[in-house]
Amino acid sequence: MHKIIPEEGNLVRVEASGKLTQEDYDQLIPSWKKTIAQFGSMRLLLILQDFEGWEPGAAWDDFRFGTSHSDKVERIAVVGEKKWQKWLMKLGAFFLREDLKYFESSDLAEAERWIRA
Repeated sequence: MHKIIPEEGNLVRVEASGKLTQEDYDQLIPSWKKTIAQFGSMRLLLILQDFEGWEPGAAWDDFRFGTSHSDKVERIAVVGEKKWQKWLMKLGAFFLREDLKYFESSDLAEAERWIRA
């Protein structure tokens, strides 16, 4: 499940919990493309709360979007609460060109400063 929270400029804030599904990405990807079309690039603040991961189709869509739009994504800040999330973000950083940084949930304010810098 996800929630898109409006932010200023090219910043997209997404709160995700449970397991992200294909239906979630059917909404997320068009919103990301719209931001890129409007501003030329985007920054993503992804906040994971009680997050369990992705369904296979959703994970594939996320990977495809990331690789095909990496030149349009300036930064990604992921705020999580589990060690596997931190490990997965470090792994993902090897495959993506954009600046990707993981923050513990207690460091949300720092993540918000970093994504806007």
